[in-house]
Amino acid sequence: RYVFTIVSYLIGVFIFATIVGQVGNVITNRNANRLEFERLLDGAKTYMRHHKVPGGMKRRVLRWYDYSWSRGRIQGGGDINTALGLLPDKLKTELALHVNLSVLKKVTIFQECQPEFLHDLVLKMKAYIFTPGDMICRKGEVAREMFIIADGILEVLSETGKVLTTMKAGDFFGEIGILNLDGLNK
Repeated sequence: RYVFTIVSYLIGVFIFATIVGQVGNVITNRNANRLEFERLLDGAKTYMRHHKVPGGMKRRVLRWYDYSWSRGRIQGGGDINTALGLLPDKLKTELALHVNLSVLKKVTIFQECQPEFLHDLVLKMKAYIFTPGDMICRKGEVAREMFIIADGILEVLSETGKVLTTMKAGDFFGEIGILNLDGLNK
């Protein structure tokens, strides 16, 4: 009788400890997901503030994030391209057009293009942030992307490190590689 009572008691304590541990894990994971979501949301807010997105569009984007979070559709994490990629296509299109259309219109090769083409192109654009000293590409590398400078200054260096030219907002490079002129893409 005493042995049965002790064994029953130990089994009960073990089951209780397991349940409490599982509840603790659920709470911890939920808090971690919420922190990741808030980090993602802060990134989207910073992006919109930097690009001077109008208040109405900002509210719509934030409302969408809140709604999606409350329905369990967003788990958080990712860079700005991932964060904005979560938006519905229509809202993503409006936001991308607002932010990037003015950048494209500064580029000489796109100034005479049809608005529909520019709209399609805007949706294919990705944002990259480079810090001072970052090497974007080297001479002879295969060009897979065209870069448009939206903000900041870029220096083109010779193999010896001498500054050949300086590029600024609206300047671009890599277009020959993606157009594949004369079969070359370097």
